[in-house]
Amino acid sequence: MRLLSFFLLSSSLLFNAACVSPTSTVSPAPDKIPVIKDDFSKILDSNFRGDLRFVGGKGYFTACDSEQDFPVIVNAALTIIYEKITQEKSTPVYIEFVGEITFPAINTPPSNALMRIDTIHHMALPKASLQCAKATHGFLFKAKGDNPYWRLNIDQNKILFATQASNRAYQIQNSQFNTTQKNYIKTNNEQGERLSLRIQPGHCYNLKMQEYWGFTAKVDSVWGEFSGCGEPGWPVNFRDVSGYYLNRSPFKTTNLTLNSDYSVEYQEKIGEQVITKTGFWKSNSPDRIVVMLMQQDKKKIQEEFIFQRSGVTLSSTKLNKNNIITRLSEAEGVFNKMTSKEISSKNSITRIERAFTAQHIDPKAEIDKALQKALNQYFKIHGTDPKGTKFSAVKYDLNGDGLKEAIVLLDWCSKSGCEMLIFERQKDDYRFSSRISQIQVPVRVSNSQHYLWQSLLVEKDKKWLILDFDGISYPPHTRSLTAVNKLDIATDIILFSQGRPKNWFPIKMQ
Repeated sequence: MRLLSFFLLSSSLLFNAACVSPTSTVSPAPDKIPVIKDDFSKILDSNFRGDLRFVGGKGYFTACDSEQDFPVIVNAALTIIYEKITQEKSTPVYIEFVGEITFPAINTPPSNALMRIDTIHHMALPKASLQCAKATHGFLFKAKGDNPYWRLNIDQNKILFATQASNRAYQIQNSQFNTTQKNYIKTNNEQGERLSLRIQPGHCYNLKMQEYWGFTAKVDSVWGEFSGCGEPGWPVNFRDVSGYYLNRSPFKTTNLTLNSDYSVEYQEKIGEQVITKTGFWKSNSPDRIVVMLMQQDKKKIQEEFIFQRSGVTLSSTKLNKNNIITRLSEAEGVFNKMTSKEISSKNSITRIERAFTAQHIDPKAEIDKALQKALNQYFKIHGTDPKGTKFSAVKYDLNGDGLKEAIVLLDWCSKSGCEMLIFERQKDDYRFSSRISQIQVPVRVSNSQHYLWQSLLVEKDKKWLILDFDGISYPPHTRSLTAVNKLDIATDIILFSQGRPKNWFPIKMQ
């Protein structure tokens, strides 16, 4: 309507102008910006588990460790399996399945989200299952049977097979397991005993125990043939995804909260105005997260961000709003993980008066065990194997609390500099604070403060740039930083004063 009004007004002005000045010319209308349309993304093969129940003929799913109810898209296959496990329509059951959280149709009654159940891997009455306490990680596939008794577990390149007669281990060359087709494995153990295993998708019940599995398994061994039911393990654990993320752009501050029950809170602050949106997130790989925003106040919305995940950073280049794409600037699309939801309320002008004595600080020869532990935790959260990575560190109190922070250099170095991590010192350990790319050492401590943390000065292209703490972290890179006069604000405290370290320590994962 606004666009229509604009053209009507423009036409009117041109008509009036033509009446006044017959010789005036009309400029050609500017090209319209093309509208880019796209469907919402599909995140298939996501794993869920929790409680399934039927109320008034409608299905509802509640994930483990959650109170959020998802209305379930009920299909014939789900109904048949449920009715074989229990005859009571309202009885809750434990369920593990592959599915997806989806937007409801825009013209349907209000609903935050729908859960689509594509493939059921396991269903059981609560009394017949460990439910949410049951392990779903640490194995590729497991199966069992009771007539006669047998158990089998595939973990990496090993098969563990147990019967009433014996327990045996078998090495296999390739343990890739495809959940959508038949899988055949043939092997021999060190004793020369053969074993053949056939796994395929299929309905498999133990009605005596009121359990269901989505796979059948058959074993042919020197002890005989065995048949039973099985299920795959979960390949990815997304617990480290949940948490608080922050974006600061020139015009607004945005908090993004991803909860472990898949719910989302998205809060924008523009000046004094705060806009809050809620929805859900989903993923089927550690490096791709989709955020679905479904409600703003009491209004139903459909907005989607597709984030690429790299360690503790989420980045997106576009917003899909009602299937129309809006491009995001780099400043708008990058969210860094925080240790808490609230942005520091401390005014950046507030400062601690500190005296600075000249210090040239270089790495010490011994390794700090608490720092090694913090690096361990960082790389586990980051989802990166640090094998072969080495580090060097110096200590200095950056925030004036009397405890020395650890400023860590990784040997991920190029001509542009090295990767730097900063860990805030706690009482007994360290907590990750910042990651900064392409840092050239030495680094000078500035006499200026932001949120009580001392700013840092680094040299790049013969200019001195300042890194200001923003209440959460230092900037993630040295691009677009302000150049300053080093003589005006530099102290005589120099970190890694001799330049890049000559001695590096290995990162030992536990």
